[in-house]
Amino acid sequence: MNSNYDWAAPPPNYHDSDGPSTSRRSNSETDYPVDTKRESQDDEFTTGIPQISGYSTYTVEFAKNSFHMDYVIKDSTDRPVYYVDNKAFPSTFRGGKPDVVAYEGGDKTGPVIFASRSNIIGNCHEVCFGDPALGGRYLELKLKNWVSLTTTWSPPDSEKKYKFERMYGKEAESLGGRKTSLLSLKLTDVETGEIMATYLNDGFQTWRKAGTYQIKPNPDIGEEWDKFVMLLCGVLTEKERRSRR
Repeated sequence: MNSNYDWAAPPPNYHDSDGPSTSRRSNSETDYPVDTKRESQDDEFTTGIPQISGYSTYTVEFAKNSFHMDYVIKDSTDRPVYYVDNKAFPSTFRGGKPDVVAYEGGDKTGPVIFASRSNIIGNCHEVCFGDPALGGRYLELKLKNWVSLTTTWSPPDSEKKYKFERMYGKEAESLGGRKTSLLSLKLTDVETGEIMATYLNDGFQTWRKAGTYQIKPNPDIGEEWDKFVMLLCGVLTEKERRSRR
């Protein structure tokens, strides 16, 4: 495992009984412009992200009463499809238990559909589509480049490769995102270079909304495609969010 990535635990005010409270500042914090929180509490504020015909659109919202940045992912009809539970500490502090767990539906009462384990150091995660407690198998998701959050990935039972990359600045702004946020990503087809999906972070411009996914249908994968994209993208953005803490 490459050890050039220094995982930083969240600040002490995150209370999690599963591990100690530590805080470390990322050395890369000054490499990019720092986004600031919009003071307005207007939940209806939008970044003006265009609706792309034929693409699936999902919004990511901060979960209510969450102490360590849990999220609810909703479809275009405002129906909750996934609840993402982000634990406050990496798996190493939690006895190897997953630190990102996704549930079907709008809360933690639904079945587990995804889990991820992270390390304090290193540039990879172990990800599992399904419930690891029921025999789901973890696979490695390794960053090729930490600064750009670049990694290549092949969906289950497929040899076709896709690439996640960070977007910011003019590229993110041209798609309707927040140019100073470092939590926006795009997914491209390695062979053709076509953008298959984007996640545009809201830049903390509201107290409710975290960002927006737009995902092109993939007939070769089917209905599971949207789930694959959103949950893997969520792991990468969560890694970056924690590192900046």
